[in-house]
Amino acid sequence: MVTTTITDFRKSIKGYIDSVIASNEPVLINRGQQGAVLVSLDEYNAMVRTASVLSSRFSPDVLDAARKQEFIEVDIDSL
Repeated sequence: MVTTTITDFRKSIKGYIDSVIASNEPVLINRGQQGAVLVSLDEYNAMVRTASVLSSRFSPDVLDAARKQEFIEVDIDSL
């Protein structure tokens, strides 16, 4: 995780945002004893979906069903 100060973040905000989007690596912005984390929209959406699935009362059933799914391997060259 990239770490920066609020002062440096202000100076280079476009570069930090471009970097987060390109690499999906979050940026920790220190502000004294406090801080914030900048993440890409894709990463944020993934975290929200994960939290939603894990907090669902149906989560164990959904995860068990997903684990039990059978997949058939197909050789696309033979089609």
